[in-house]
Amino acid sequence: MSGPKTSRYTLTPEQRRILAEQRKLERRKAVATEKIKQTQKRLLQIGGMFNTEKQIASELSARTGDDHGFAARMTELETLIAPMQPLIAHTDYDAAAAVEEVAATVSACHKQAEALAAKLSAIAATNEVTLKATLSEAIDKGFTTSFVDITAPPPNETASLRLQTAQQLAQLQKHTALPPAQQRALRAAATKLEAISDDAFLKNFIAVTVQPLLKQSNQLIAESIACQAEFDPLYAEYTALCALRGSTAQEYPCSRASIQALQGEIDRIQTAMAEEDEQAYISDCLDEAMTEMGYTVLGTRAVTKRNGKRFRNELYTYGDGTAVNITYASDGKIAMELGGLDTSDRTPTAQEADKLCDAMEQFCADFKELEVRLLAKGVILADRVSLLPPDAEYAQIINTADYAMQTEAQSGHRRRQKRPKAKEKRTMQH
Repeated sequence: MSGPKTSRYTLTPEQRRILAEQRKLERRKAVATEKIKQTQKRLLQIGGMFNTEKQIASELSARTGDDHGFAARMTELETLIAPMQPLIAHTDYDAAAAVEEVAATVSACHKQAEALAAKLSAIAATNEVTLKATLSEAIDKGFTTSFVDITAPPPNETASLRLQTAQQLAQLQKHTALPPAQQRALRAAATKLEAISDDAFLKNFIAVTVQPLLKQSNQLIAESIACQAEFDPLYAEYTALCALRGSTAQEYPCSRASIQALQGEIDRIQTAMAEEDEQAYISDCLDEAMTEMGYTVLGTRAVTKRNGKRFRNELYTYGDGTAVNITYASDGKIAMELGGLDTSDRTPTAQEADKLCDAMEQFCADFKELEVRLLAKGVILADRVSLLPPDAEYAQIINTADYAMQTEAQSGHRRRQKRPKAKEKRTMQH
């Protein structure tokens, strides 16, 4: 029974549950870490987006003594954001609960910061229009100082309507949620509004052109905010899963199509990770069991066939110039075969073939013990593809030149690295 043998192994339900819990924990940490990273970036953007508005507020305050509360709100925003950087820097990213708590804190800060930013944008729009009017008034006064008893008429309803509309246009045209074409339309409307001098035409322009434009802009902003709220957590999860798997996350624009695509990608990656984790765990357990039974890793190699199939080989010493070659295929098959060792490709001599047949017979007991040890680690047989008897037909010489051979020290170091990993997973069974 100990000729070449090919099997598929799987996990007991309990061991699969343990691995699923481990993935869930790693996923929680990775997703929370990604949320912190993305939110931190947005907080920095919010903190640095009002440089021009600060200058306008300062100029307006110097001229009128009133910046409509801009400086106070700006101080409130800066005070809100300031503690986040030290908090993020000192987070224990190995503890899921800790990183999730920080992610929630940073997210709450971001929500407050966005609300303050919206208020600051509204104030900034008012300040911009007010400063422009103040400067125009100063120029007008310069032209009228030589005239006696001429004073400006008191503000009327049309002037107030113009000012209010100009403020609304100024606020919306800077909103980052709006596409560039919509921002240009708002700027064009603001320019035309400023140039209109006839009151009747002004009211008609506002009613027919500006109000629908404002309504459309607000609707686009609301849709963008709703889409962003759904997109952000999905993209954070997708990016985190890609990082866990060691793959590169693709860029996605915020859109309904992207949301649907991300949901599909997340499901696909999770399924692939579950399969990869199971195969990696089986490989680790097999390696550990072989080491426990006294085998030593001699060398490894990775092969990719023209048809895309991938194979990974590990050579283990068996004694007296022989080795056990374990082949891991990309479809989950694991093949074991015993062979002699040489540094060239050749067929065994008749004497070597007889000797290898005897070694195959001896390996029979080891193979049974190996599967018993695997069972103790939660690895069970799923499918016995082939189990061939000892026969000279299967005698082979393994060319070690095809492998990355390891020294004894390297083999021992490898065992010390792998064994704790398998032990850690077994400990969770209890």
